[in-house]
Amino acid sequence: MASVLADITVVEVSQSPAAGLAAMVMADFGAEVVWFEYAGKRKSYRVWHRGKQRVQVDLAPHHGAAMENADIIRAHILNSADVFLTDLSARRLAELGLDWQTLGGQRPDLIHAEVSAFGDDNPFSGLAADGEQVMPEESLVAAAIGRAMIFEGVAKRPGPVYPAVQVGTHGAAQATLTGILAQLVARTQGGRGQRQQASILRALTSYDLVGLGVSQLGESPFPVVNPLEVLPMLNFQPVQCSDGRWMQLGNLLPHLQVNFLRAAGLTDILDDPRFAEQPLDEATTEDFRKRVCEHMATRSRDEWMTLFEADGGAASHPYQSTQQALQDPDIVANGHSDSSHGFRQLGVLGQFQRTPGQVALPPVDVALADVDLPNVFLPATESLSVEAGRELPLSGVTVVEAAAIIASPLAASMLADLGARVIKLEPLDGDPFRLMAFGLGADRCNTDKESMALNLKSAAGQQIAQDLIAEADIFIHNYRPGVPERLGLDYQTLAKRNPRLVHLSATGYGTQGPGKIRPSTHPVPGAALGGVLYQFGELPSERLDYPAMLDVSRRLFRANELNPDPNTSFVVASAAVMGLVSAAGTGQGQMIHLDMFGANAYANFDDFTEIRGGAARVPLDPDHRGKGPYERLYPCRDGWLMISIATEADQKRLMDEIGSFDHLMNQSAEYWQQRLVGMGLGVIRADGSVTGLRIQEPAFAESGLVAVYDHPLHGRGIRHGAMSQWPLSERRLQGPCQIGDATESLLGELGKTVEEMQSLRRSGVVKNGAEALS
Repeated sequence: MASVLADITVVEVSQSPAAGLAAMVMADFGAEVVWFEYAGKRKSYRVWHRGKQRVQVDLAPHHGAAMENADIIRAHILNSADVFLTDLSARRLAELGLDWQTLGGQRPDLIHAEVSAFGDDNPFSGLAADGEQVMPEESLVAAAIGRAMIFEGVAKRPGPVYPAVQVGTHGAAQATLTGILAQLVARTQGGRGQRQQASILRALTSYDLVGLGVSQLGESPFPVVNPLEVLPMLNFQPVQCSDGRWMQLGNLLPHLQVNFLRAAGLTDILDDPRFAEQPLDEATTEDFRKRVCEHMATRSRDEWMTLFEADGGAASHPYQSTQQALQDPDIVANGHSDSSHGFRQLGVLGQFQRTPGQVALPPVDVALADVDLPNVFLPATESLSVEAGRELPLSGVTVVEAAAIIASPLAASMLADLGARVIKLEPLDGDPFRLMAFGLGADRCNTDKESMALNLKSAAGQQIAQDLIAEADIFIHNYRPGVPERLGLDYQTLAKRNPRLVHLSATGYGTQGPGKIRPSTHPVPGAALGGVLYQFGELPSERLDYPAMLDVSRRLFRANELNPDPNTSFVVASAAVMGLVSAAGTGQGQMIHLDMFGANAYANFDDFTEIRGGAARVPLDPDHRGKGPYERLYPCRDGWLMISIATEADQKRLMDEIGSFDHLMNQSAEYWQQRLVGMGLGVIRADGSVTGLRIQEPAFAESGLVAVYDHPLHGRGIRHGAMSQWPLSERRLQGPCQIGDATESLLGELGKTVEEMQSLRRSGVVKNGAEALS
């Protein structure tokens, strides 16, 4: 079968992985990608380079060849490209004649995708790629919205910590990809192309699950904790084993914790009457914590892993680096570590039953004069209006989601942001995430959805689900293997009624390998894929006494924050729409398998290549401030600065202004930011409030990072904005669904009478919103 994007041509003008990763995935799925690389050639191979014709161009301001090169690129776009993808700033695109206004008028079908660090609508927007300067490092964006404060406590000092893993870059790349694929779907239905914009800034807001919600409460329900003292959740305790090596436990839900305690031989905790008194008081928690940690130190890490893999019900994994993850049995078995080109590197996006991707070849260097693209599109003889409104690209698409907690539900919400209708099937008492974190995290994951409270263990409930999915375009679930078959929600069953269905399964470890039946929660892929070790640094290998071990585990817990869940959400969203592209073109749906390990391999893209001599990553300094003098956090008289300056010329300008780094203590961080950002230097205050508060500040008022909605129960509120901007499409973002709030309306759409609905409620098959909330 032909690759799903075999007829698509992409023109990429970029120097960043945020753009490069999106184009790389399209190349893996058959697209022809011509990459115009500015600002010099990167010498070493990186995964986002693969699958492309690589053309070196000069697009720097004030360089004579820039406009001539832009003219050639423009001609290729107008004559040949389905997609134009770039990380250049909107200002520079306009100067080069590569902006939407110029291109869209002649090619109304063109997909015009822009990705940036900050977007175009805040005080930091001037820190952008211009053809000579490249996109700023993610560290600056993280500083600007308070993400560096999330890691306070990893270092043995107060204050912000350098955010090492480039999750926002991963998110921006996937949001860009999802938008492009959605536009390709819309084009098959006669839709026109349009301008889309993604940014690291927007992507990083997805990692704030509760902060925005807490900010709207009169008083926070969460206790005030000292990040230098707070210990891990008992269910998420890192432990040191008898051989000195470390393991992460990840048994979030009560049944998983019971599974772990039984598998580990800790039945004495289960038999303790205090265990039944949930939630545990502080003293009991610490008693159990010490018992767990001391017991886990009685066997080696490999002995424990052999036991847990055989049991299949406990969530745990060894800590390892990203380079070690390339050899992980589950990573290799599920194709996330590919060796088809003679070395190990990041695999394809997921397992697609009908239209599988294939890891593309390394880039081929081509001279600008030798680029040979067919002239498929004839530019219009007169300019057309580019301001005419469009619909969001997934308008008319229906998604049914049967998933819990974060990764898959948040992904479905991302599809709703693009115009899809999303129907959430949840148990009669709701997604269990609604009972955690006072429901604030669940609200974040369930925006723009309709909820049906449905008993899928009943035959009638399964029939209702099948009837809904028969009219849907995409079905997303995160059941463990075997469960969809028991519920009648497996692909074979559903495809008999809906052959166009895109059926996406998102698991923890994947469908192959020793972990295929094992559960996974966010700390597990955090430990397994190398992100935590990059953030934390080298773990001690000597056996520690309990107090020392507890302190290391505390710091590990701060490093292992929740990013693996949103990391997965971005990949689930893009893979679902990739499947939709295929279905729109062929009339045939397919089964897609994704897992948290593969998605988080993508989030660790910068080191997911086998490299001689060790990791591609520059380690953080022992104080977790950064990676070098010009990529580092600095204390000031008041507050902390993140300094990220790549070029020698700008480094010299910085030192001319401040004299020496020691002089930063003479003024406040706010002073230095105001003085230096205006000069185009990457210097941003990194301390203060965290993301949920920071995105509400006046600096981001025009950025659309939050949106107002009217809730039927709670009144007016604010929610996070969408992961991409669509200037030509009107949208009205909604608030979160409540348990069963659309049960009756959805049953009505299925033709159920009032009497039938009442019978279904009496027999415990469904609940409406009022019943579910009571």
